[in-house]
Amino acid sequence: MIETLSYTLLFISLAILLVFTCLYAYEQYKHSSLLSNIFATQDDTIISDNFSAKKAEFKLKLQRAGLERKQFNEIIFASVLAGISLISLIFIMQFSFLNELLLFALGVAIAILMPYLYLEEQIKARIKRIDNDLPIFIDLLIIILEGGGGLNNAIDKVTTEGASVLGPDLLSESKKFKNEFITYSSDVAFTNLVNRTGSDAIATIVGFMRLSEETGIGVKSIFENQAQELKSMEMLNIEKKAATMNIGITLVMFLFILPAVIAMIAFPLAANALMPGF
Repeated sequence: MIETLSYTLLFISLAILLVFTCLYAYEQYKHSSLLSNIFATQDDTIISDNFSAKKAEFKLKLQRAGLERKQFNEIIFASVLAGISLISLIFIMQFSFLNELLLFALGVAIAILMPYLYLEEQIKARIKRIDNDLPIFIDLLIIILEGGGGLNNAIDKVTTEGASVLGPDLLSESKKFKNEFITYSSDVAFTNLVNRTGSDAIATIVGFMRLSEETGIGVKSIFENQAQELKSMEMLNIEKKAATMNIGITLVMFLFILPAVIAMIAFPLAANALMPGF
């Protein structure tokens, strides 16, 4: 009975793999030109309205994660391989039916869900890196603006010479924004910057920059206020981490240090109670 179920699970897994492979090959053949346009790297500043909502959303996710299509395909291949390897343990080792079913479900979940979970984690990590570099980036812009330079000149100067103090993610977005700001309208440049990064801090700054264009308020004062607010938020996060650190230290003490101390006291007492003659 168990061998029959094992062969059934093997047949189901192979059938699922074959179906996904055929569908992937068919989609690659049918939409090869469309996919190449969706993931084009020559001109990815403007998202075309001809793309469907799902394809446009997926492209935005790739941009926010800082990944290319080739890299995402490699992640899919690695996930499928890991899922098949986990499922193959069912036929190599002896497990109960429940454990075999759990391994099969876990292998399928890894093969299907892991690429998208990895994509979401990369998006969060990239947004965090951009937010961490943003106060320094704004401070450098303020210094150049105070020296009499314009916004375009300040962005260009920081982008070309700020690699030693800024990460590549924010510098890349700054370069794209500068090119779009010159080539297209400011509204398009602002919208694409917010969509590509997905950062709430950048969205707030862009909102104030739009207001600056409409009201004529200098961007220097806006950058100064935003830089101060970002630094205050960063300090608040540090204080939160410091406040919760005591809880973590206490938990570590209860889990690791306190049991060792109790064992050092209790074991000798127990030994004397069991062997009073020694």
